[in-house]
Amino acid sequence: MGDGIVLTGEILRQKWITFANLVGIPDDDRLKLSNGWLRCFKDRNGLKEMRRHGEAAMAPDRGLSDRKRSGVKGKKVRLTYAFTSNADGSEKLRPFVIGKAARPRAFNKKSGAQLGFYYRNNAKAWMTARLYQDWIEEWDRELQKKGRNILLLQDNFSGHIVPPNLKNIRVENFEPNLTAHVQPKDQGIIRCFKAHYRARFIQRAVNRYDEGITPADIYDINQLQAMRMADEAWSDVDTTTIRNCWRKAGILPAIPSRTTQPSIPISSLVNDTSSQTDPIIEAERQVENALDDLVATGALQTKNRMDINALLNPEGESQILTETSDEEIYHAVMDSMKARENMEITGGDDVDDDIIIEPRPTRREVLKAVSTIGACIEESNDPNSRKLEALLGSLNRQLRLDETRNMRDTHLTDFFQKL
Repeated sequence: MGDGIVLTGEILRQKWITFANLVGIPDDDRLKLSNGWLRCFKDRNGLKEMRRHGEAAMAPDRGLSDRKRSGVKGKKVRLTYAFTSNADGSEKLRPFVIGKAARPRAFNKKSGAQLGFYYRNNAKAWMTARLYQDWIEEWDRELQKKGRNILLLQDNFSGHIVPPNLKNIRVENFEPNLTAHVQPKDQGIIRCFKAHYRARFIQRAVNRYDEGITPADIYDINQLQAMRMADEAWSDVDTTTIRNCWRKAGILPAIPSRTTQPSIPISSLVNDTSSQTDPIIEAERQVENALDDLVATGALQTKNRMDINALLNPEGESQILTETSDEEIYHAVMDSMKARENMEITGGDDVDDDIIIEPRPTRREVLKAVSTIGACIEESNDPNSRKLEALLGSLNRQLRLDETRNMRDTHLTDFFQKL
């Protein structure tokens, strides 16, 4: 069930016929769609019969014709992010990232795993039951190795079909009519992530403008750059934010801190802890400050400045799946299968955004840049300069070590072709 639509056995049969027509399966080769077939289909996909109660059982109060539809084509590049954390914020999983291309051009022929991401793809960059099941089964195997058991609370989303073979993960779905009220991620965690991301994105635009890049191009960003920035934004969502959002959801008792602290912190005798800034408010303030900087450059006119709510929750952001036709679903599946075959044959694809990927600097160019930055900060007594100096020294050593290894791995026979 999704968006108030009841999924029945007859609907499943009719959808099978629809997709069979799209594929072009001859009538003589089609399945009988018997009750036995339906039972096996439901077992394979974890579908169960449910009786709806309360608000969820009511018909939608708006028809499809009441939905806003824009005539402007959306951005070609779109990523879907799924976040998972425990209640006290001490454990945050890597974001589950879904894009369109298996190996975008910005990945430079590397896989998402090689770059440190949990990345999957399909033609629509959306969460599907198969992707979800692959993810949760992999996580379940990791928990088995560690001897851990967990309770996973999640949205009642149509793609969240729980596989039947989980051993160390118990899954509970929020009721459709309660999700917005009791889902901790909806109490500010996702908003905080978006604020951190937007602040970094806007500040990057300011920096690019200062570098002499034209206002029309300062917002250009490729997929890898966006994913790196999103990783940093997720890291910025701290334990305080997560704990506060879980408390706000009101679904758990008070969460004790994992660190031992005195019953009356000394700091509370000096400072009023109740007046501390909310991390979400602080993240939004960073966005506003970045916008101020952008306006100050002249690259953004004050009249074109977006409201913070519109910036963090753009219209149409969550309406991707609700307006998908059968034909689009069919083509998405076919494109995904072709992409998987392409991965097996060629090791990747080149589908990506319209952003031009600049050539990567050579090792010699990077070493020169490291030397230039080092010379610039060597006379500074600032603590951050000393930290940067140490990092640059470590990077310099690693680059030279890699260069030495590459030289050792080269043999005279490598320059001759085998007959």
